[in-house]
Amino acid sequence: MKQSVAIIFCLLLFVFTGLAQKGNVAVKPWSDWTKDDVDKMLNKSPWGHVITNTDTSEMTATLGVSRGDQGSNNQAISWNYRIRFFSAKPIREAFARQVLLTNPSLKPQQLDNFVNGDYSDSIVVAVAFDSTDRRFLAEREKAFNFATTEQLAATVYLELKNGKRIPLAEYSPPAKDGTGAKFVFPRLSGTSPFISDEKEVIHLVINMSGGIGFDYRFKLTDMNYDGKLEY
Repeated sequence: MKQSVAIIFCLLLFVFTGLAQKGNVAVKPWSDWTKDDVDKMLNKSPWGHVITNTDTSEMTATLGVSRGDQGSNNQAISWNYRIRFFSAKPIREAFARQVLLTNPSLKPQQLDNFVNGDYSDSIVVAVAFDSTDRRFLAEREKAFNFATTEQLAATVYLELKNGKRIPLAEYSPPAKDGTGAKFVFPRLSGTSPFISDEKEVIHLVINMSGGIGFDYRFKLTDMNYDGKLEY
């Protein structure tokens, strides 16, 4: 009998641990996260995703074409968009832990204001980018660094399954802190919450100058963290 109880207890512990680890980060204070924990939260979690694009058009050698200032030739070229829900607390915790890992003299308490910031009025999506080729990187740097809220207001939005959209309210170019450009959307549509159903899918659409853009869908059902919906 005791053995059966022990087996049941172990199974329950396994189930609850698995549920608690949803979001790819083990249940422990963010200040104890490892680098792998941080990377998973930022890049492979319900709040953070990486879109990778690859151009194979230059894999065929072209005679007389100098590599020089053009960048890499005769090989596949890739570039990434790193999309994070910055207004979601777990993403800010990951960025804060990243800072602590590179600055051991800092204390977690010094980053409390950053981690516990008030985003009750806005949904903020941070986008960073990188590339294996300088030309592709320069194109994106130009688009992101010189874009304005006015230019993007009609081509950047959040959309729900029923087609309801909420346009961009504010845009900030990439900051030097490495968190990326910030796309800010209101949480309210008129006087009502834009998102009222936790089973919704948030479709992020970003179109910028030079044909640069992407879209991605995030599932709200996966975005519960520490007993609270975070986005």
